[in-house]
Amino acid sequence: MGEQRGAAVIGLGMMGERHAQVWKELPTTRLVSVYDVVEERAQEVAEQLGCEAAGSLEEAVRADGVQIVSVCTDDQAHREACVAAAEAGCHVLVEKPLATTLEDCDAIIDACERAGVKLMTGHICRFDAHYTRCRDAVQAGEVGEIVQVFARRNNIVPSGRRIGPRTSVAYFLGVHDIDLIHWVTGKRITRVHAEASSKVLADIGADDSIMTVFRMEDDSVGALETCWVIPEGSPNSLDARLEIVGTLGRVAARVGGEGFEQASQERAMRPDIVYWTEMHDRAYGGLRRQLEHFADCVIEDREPSVTPQDARAAVAVAEAIHRSLETGAPAEVGT
Repeated sequence: MGEQRGAAVIGLGMMGERHAQVWKELPTTRLVSVYDVVEERAQEVAEQLGCEAAGSLEEAVRADGVQIVSVCTDDQAHREACVAAAEAGCHVLVEKPLATTLEDCDAIIDACERAGVKLMTGHICRFDAHYTRCRDAVQAGEVGEIVQVFARRNNIVPSGRRIGPRTSVAYFLGVHDIDLIHWVTGKRITRVHAEASSKVLADIGADDSIMTVFRMEDDSVGALETCWVIPEGSPNSLDARLEIVGTLGRVAARVGGEGFEQASQERAMRPDIVYWTEMHDRAYGGLRRQLEHFADCVIEDREPSVTPQDARAAVAVAEAIHRSLETGAPAEVGT
């Protein structure tokens, strides 16, 4: 085995802790440092995984041996951490979305280009075979010209309550499917018209649901459904779908509760076994494949499968969705 690349993780919510675990477990990487604005949280994760608990962002990204940094902070805080990591000469893997404004996207991209480091946004659905099979069929011409696209990503209400005060359902959930639509079809969304409803989460000032219709550059049309207030008692915490209808055929994927069910006296559950599961004391699933891919790109000096321009394009559509909500009219997607 060659030299292991040192990794640091910034932001230690659920995803940050999972990034840290994978960096510790991969044979090509080692976990060096973790940092969170809540000092006790950093200490907890560091003790659990056997690494340093950094006292600051700068200390974490400049710790001895760090070459890869996972940025898992709140969506709107990505710029500071990504730029600091790039300026420290580290390759940057940032959780989706790349940022919540195009200005911040461009600042992150520019910092990584100036430093000559790799940048990838964690669009984890690209590492899910449900969607890669859809892309293979579309790119092979098996559905013909695209006629319409439908995407859904619905989550349970605790997600909305936890995340709603800090970001929107369009950025937290919608960017997954925006990126998938671009990637699977090979075409970009150019115009959107969105409507929102806020009842369950009105007390925290967040939208419950955003429904968006859109047009693409090839004149195909589509709809995007995003919601994070489905009942907590639902068997699936995630209900995600993608359907593409073309002149010659159709492909469709459904994600949530793949073939595993668990029941108690109170409720039945279909836990995630696609993006994160543990077997034999190791993490498996889409997140591990994503991080492994990025580590391989660093080691082999090749470009990641999710380019900075791909990630920026998803943010541009989410921005347009919010402009449409503000005006009540269709919005063109910015460049």
